[in-house]
Amino acid sequence: MHHYDLIIRNGTVLTFEPEPLFSKSDIGILEGKIAFLGSLPPESQSRETEIDASGLVVSPGFIDFHSHVDCNFLTARQLVLQGATTTIGGKRNFDGKLINKISEEGFLLNHGFFLSQSFTLRHAIGLSNPYAPATNREIQKMIRLAELFFESGSFGLHFGLEMVPGVSRKELLELSSLAKSYHKTVLIHLRKDGIEVIDALKEALEIARTSGASIHILHLMYMAGTLDLMRQCLSLLSEAISGGLNITADTGLYEAFPTYIGSSILDPGWEKHYGQTITYRDVLISSGFYNGNFCSPSSFHFLREEFPNTLVTVFAFDEKAAEIALTRPWVYVSTNAGDGPVYEGIGHPETAGTFPKLIRKYVRQKKLLSLGEAIYKITLGPASRFGISNKGNLKPGNDADLVIFDVQNLRDTSRFSNMGRPDGPPEGIKNVLVNGKIVVQDGKLTGQVHAGKLLIARQFPR
Repeated sequence: MHHYDLIIRNGTVLTFEPEPLFSKSDIGILEGKIAFLGSLPPESQSRETEIDASGLVVSPGFIDFHSHVDCNFLTARQLVLQGATTTIGGKRNFDGKLINKISEEGFLLNHGFFLSQSFTLRHAIGLSNPYAPATNREIQKMIRLAELFFESGSFGLHFGLEMVPGVSRKELLELSSLAKSYHKTVLIHLRKDGIEVIDALKEALEIARTSGASIHILHLMYMAGTLDLMRQCLSLLSEAISGGLNITADTGLYEAFPTYIGSSILDPGWEKHYGQTITYRDVLISSGFYNGNFCSPSSFHFLREEFPNTLVTVFAFDEKAAEIALTRPWVYVSTNAGDGPVYEGIGHPETAGTFPKLIRKYVRQKKLLSLGEAIYKITLGPASRFGISNKGNLKPGNDADLVIFDVQNLRDTSRFSNMGRPDGPPEGIKNVLVNGKIVVQDGKLTGQVHAGKLLIARQFPR
């Protein structure tokens, strides 16, 4: 008789073989791993519990590789409720004490880290002015630090050029070349969005050509979110990929992007970036006392001067641009979760609703993608791209990170703060398992808040 810690029976299980394949299968889980996938004998027993997944899809757990959880439980809760089992942070914050805590105690979901040049490295060497380029000596200091981070398990190198516009070409090139030598992907938040995005993308592509590094372009929707700009960007990227460059990208699914009101993105003249009739009244205050109200000129300047860390949401783009991006197989889907202050009832709906929205809107309603294609963009695609081992696919030996959901009734309920709750939980998700532990049952946390592990990137010979 076969014994497992947990058994899932009768589910419609998605695997990648390598193409998406749905099959009626059972899953046996033992010691946090998938031990069996197929048709279990009726006499097989579970030591803990048995889940009947009849009529439900059993998918690999969703991977949120572009978010700002950085050990924040409230953000992690919103992510895991929408099916995420793994997050990779570090793009704004790298707190060694919190990382050690995850290593020792666990976390709600699996958590790894990228290394941010624009924030972590520059701050570590004392370069706090976001508009100042690094000197040659400072670049060498960053290189030595980056080597330590890469050797300690960081998953890649991040540049936030729009928020830290002082980063020079020399910084970009030398650190990207270092990342290549460590087989790390370089993630780039482009230097400019809106009407200046084409030149900004060309800068990133030139760095890819010169350094030879693998490049990932972050949140296309928030950089080039009009139909014309998105088409131009995708054309440039397609041409570069056809020419042999190792490039991928990701997109969000919302027409309005979040940022801090004091960010350099909203420096004087910001409205001109979007080539439309964008004004202060298109800026939604998304945290603090004025949460849910659009800015006036006076409130915009007041908050920018007195409360620069106020989260705002800028309605600058057209959601139809996301549809174009989603049709490219090398464009994944990210949440950008936790970009800004995190409290109950504030923020951006992407943190709680991105993955259910992907399936509800672009699979079920618009039929733009098949269910397998959509799930690939949030599981095996990013797992393979960023070297996240033993995740992204359901097969024996892999970690038992799974999400079980009702595809016909899956929907996002999160809304912009002027229309509802940004943190509204999705409907239609029955279970989320992290390393074989049930962390979500019928849309609610179970209390298994330490099931996730600290993820360490694999090391390759230089």
